[in-house]
Amino acid sequence: MRVVLGPDGTVEVDYRARLGGRGAWLLPRRDVIATAEAKPGLLARMLHVETCNTTGLLERVRAANERTVGELLSLSARSGALASGGDQATSAVRAGDALGLVVASDAAQTSIDAVRGDRDLTIWTLPWDREALGHRIGKGPRAIVALRAAVVTRALAEQLRRMQDLR
Repeated sequence: MRVVLGPDGTVEVDYRARLGGRGAWLLPRRDVIATAEAKPGLLARMLHVETCNTTGLLERVRAANERTVGELLSLSARSGALASGGDQATSAVRAGDALGLVVASDAAQTSIDAVRGDRDLTIWTLPWDREALGHRIGKGPRAIVALRAAVVTRALAEQLRRMQDLR
């Protein structure tokens, strides 16, 4: 992911790599971002400036990732690439259509196991509860959502992997 220097000398997250100016690329992993935050001189050299402010960089990266995950969940739901709720998710898993499962932070492990069955699926636990997950996809409370194979869900899966790496 890309970072740029803001007008006030603060390192800003350019998560979609669209902002102008000199930027620096960092791996979107917690250890890399934490090192960059703890040692601002590293980023200052990369950005060709004398000093820069990296305070709160990890939290801003996490927030940008969370926004992106939410946007991609909404797009996936609108495109019909999600199977939400226990019965629909279970059907998608049994049919072999599921790339993985997205679960709310307050989802019961027994529910997850029941949907997954004996399949070896990737499970991504979000920092949102059932209410927030359901709201993101335009439904009522949802504990489990299955990702069906589609271009948008592959992008979502990549962002979910990043979310895990940033924890």
